[in-house]
Amino acid sequence: MTLVIYDADRLDETALRILDIAVRIRQMAIILREQPDVDLAIHDKKAAEWLVHLEHWAADSSAKLQMSLIKQRGANRAADYPAK
Repeated sequence: MTLVIYDADRLDETALRILDIAVRIRQMAIILREQPDVDLAIHDKKAAEWLVHLEHWAADSSAKLQMSLIKQRGANRAADYPAK
């Protein structure tokens, strides 16, 4: 695996892609609520697995961001501390 540097724009792009998928799924739910006699048979095992992976990726990435913030704050404080 290759680590990729993400900036705010890239995170926003990823979030918008996920939201687009969520909107599509919500639209299907709305249709099925309006048309309850319509059957929808879909394979969901892989989607459920991908969601678990995505949830783990988001949690791990958030933790890495928090650690980077803590390290940066420490470095900033160390730089501000007068040397003896």
